[in-house]
Amino acid sequence: MFHAELWGDRAGKYNTLLASGLTGPLWQPLQPPAPQYALTRRDYGQLAQYEEGFALNKFMPLHGNGVVTKRDALNIQSTEDGVYEVLRDFIHRTESEVRAKYRLPPDVRDWRYEWAKADVVDNHDKSPIARIQYRPFDQKFIFYSGNARGLVGWPVKQVMGHYIAGDNIGLLTTKAVRDKDFAHVFVTRDITEAIFLSGTTGSNAMNFPLYIYPSEQDLDKERRINFDPELYAKLQALAADPQRGTPDEVAVFDYIYGVLHSPSYRQTYIEFLKTDFPRIPWPTNPAEFWKTSDLGGQLRRLHLMEPAAMGTSPYPFKGEGNGMVEQPRCENRQIWINKTQYFDAVPEVAWGFYIGGYQPAQKWLKDRKGRFLSFNDVKHYQRILKVLAETERIMMQL
Repeated sequence: MFHAELWGDRAGKYNTLLASGLTGPLWQPLQPPAPQYALTRRDYGQLAQYEEGFALNKFMPLHGNGVVTKRDALNIQSTEDGVYEVLRDFIHRTESEVRAKYRLPPDVRDWRYEWAKADVVDNHDKSPIARIQYRPFDQKFIFYSGNARGLVGWPVKQVMGHYIAGDNIGLLTTKAVRDKDFAHVFVTRDITEAIFLSGTTGSNAMNFPLYIYPSEQDLDKERRINFDPELYAKLQALAADPQRGTPDEVAVFDYIYGVLHSPSYRQTYIEFLKTDFPRIPWPTNPAEFWKTSDLGGQLRRLHLMEPAAMGTSPYPFKGEGNGMVEQPRCENRQIWINKTQYFDAVPEVAWGFYIGGYQPAQKWLKDRKGRFLSFNDVKHYQRILKVLAETERIMMQL
């Protein structure tokens, strides 16, 4: 991002180049508007249209980055028992034993052993073992006291506390996507990890909870909807329909979720999605709102793997073997986990489908390389494949 004065200096140098005769297809004048001053050619007519919509971060004011543990191998466990083992080790073992067992690297600014131990000692009997959505379709468990610079480096309590406090759902997306394409949208019922959507580019998963729960200091003990009241009222008025009525907060959440999954929205506005939080277009009529909301609701329920939305999961697991994940590959609609065992009749789109910067069908197996798949693992992976195939089908209707 360039400041206006910096752009002015570069523009002067550019004009000098033009005067020297360096013109043609490699040298085209740009007039980038504030505040980004992007040095790429863009359709700023589309920008004006895009900016007519509402900014997601204004519509859902409470939001923040995901949890940063600073020590994933220590904090992120596959089972609740794994978390309890960590707590017992901190209480009963020596520092050198704990460091060796969990291969802890040297301490850093936001994580020190003595802070972690104090957090465990003070809170192990009162802090919950919480579910954390670590990667798409990959639930783990974590000790969550909410204390910064404790066992967890950055717990982001001001956001994640609203999942600990009660039932909630939240939207996950990015601020300024850094991957090639925008596929950075998901939903959660639990706290989430910072790079849930992308591990290599820094397209962090920003978490937007739907509900805000009261703190102990709040006089009003009712949970609130995390929508700007004026923007919410405007959207409700635009969507009000004689048959469907006025949308509630879940229908509005689903409308936003549907918009962000629209292939045409993603393709048309990709350059602008690289610079800030997404902006959501206002519906032109109630029918448009409800169609998008209904499809967004289908996606939400699928992505949360609600049983009523899932139905049966095809893709039978075939072959003789012990279920060890070795070198996953996809050939002829068969996903092989080793030389003899595979999931059959899998749509090609499921293997290559992206959520954020990840391809979940591939990453889920890759993260289990060297492990034996249990019966429940096989069933869960079949559901992942079903969700990915159905997501593609529904997106084509948006």
